[in-house]
Amino acid sequence: MVLPVTHRELKEIIRGYHKSKISLLIKGRFGIGKSAVCKDEAKAIAVEQGREFLEWNKLSETEKLSLFDNPKKYSVYIDIRLSEYSPDDIKGLPMFLSNQRAIEFKIPLWALYLELQDSDGFLIFDEINLSVPLVMSSVYKIVYDRTINQSKINPNWFIVMCGNTSEDRAYTYDIAPPLLDRCGEVELKVPVLDDWVEWAISKKIDTRIIGFLNFKYSNLWKVDFNDNQKFTTPRGWERLDCLIKEINVSDTFELLCGSSIGEGVAREFIAFCKIQEKFRLEDLIKNPKEIENIKDISIKYFLVSAVAERYGDKKLTFNKVMEISEVLDKIKNAEFVALLWKMSSNYSKGLFKKDFLNSKGDDEKLIEKYGKYLI
Repeated sequence: MVLPVTHRELKEIIRGYHKSKISLLIKGRFGIGKSAVCKDEAKAIAVEQGREFLEWNKLSETEKLSLFDNPKKYSVYIDIRLSEYSPDDIKGLPMFLSNQRAIEFKIPLWALYLELQDSDGFLIFDEINLSVPLVMSSVYKIVYDRTINQSKINPNWFIVMCGNTSEDRAYTYDIAPPLLDRCGEVELKVPVLDDWVEWAISKKIDTRIIGFLNFKYSNLWKVDFNDNQKFTTPRGWERLDCLIKEINVSDTFELLCGSSIGEGVAREFIAFCKIQEKFRLEDLIKNPKEIENIKDISIKYFLVSAVAERYGDKKLTFNKVMEISEVLDKIKNAEFVALLWKMSSNYSKGLFKKDFLNSKGDDEKLIEKYGKYLI
């Protein structure tokens, strides 16, 4: 059995493999963030190395050529979608040498960049088991020997392969056992709540989405091949975030939701958004005692998400967060106090914990009761 890992564990594994430059294969269900975790870690490592992070696929031909002049400056993320490739796209095209008696292969520009002495980055072979066997075999030598034809890949490069599981019905091909034996192998699980919320906060995902999925986390990933509904995945929620920025509930809003995350889940999300639009967030923040009158649990999930975001943006003080926490504690909503503190810490990138450790006086009972959620 392949080792199942969480998103947080995958980050640690990528770090370990990157250090040794041993290749890694990541399998997992579609839409759960395999490529996203790789890219996030590649960015973080680039910052630590003091290099500028660039995505090869987003550069123009002129920009790509300019990288060859100063490879020390950059950490490049090269994402090769193998399902779209033929063997020649990797191996290169044969051309006769001047004597017409032998040939050499003209390799693609990205492969040429891998040879540069000071080049550095991540080489991602995505959708590896969706590619035909001839394409997969072209990758073998790269993983085995770190060479493309006769060209040696710079030791700085970290090679990662990503693929779908058989449950995805994606018409996958088996990966040859010799290739599997030349790399580490893990299977990424559907995100757990804390990992997804932490990621969503870092990406500034709409607080309505964060609040709703805190309220009903089972809707983060729903894939049923028999119900004729559009699949709901973390990728779909990220897509929806882009679509509904600064849009209130309306006919357009409902259409965007249904097309992005599936009609069934969209109805639940829309109902959640309609409820939270009925109350005035600013009034609750000014007078937290009014929270005692809220009976609908979904509103509390939205309230907590919105307050934490505002604290992270420095629109609310630590004292105001604690004032709201006291009311939630008074009405025996301990789970919402814990959630508010966790999210405030994530949104503020740790500032809440610092304010928390420096606080005194009336907050001491709350700190004693809920401090375990931060320390």
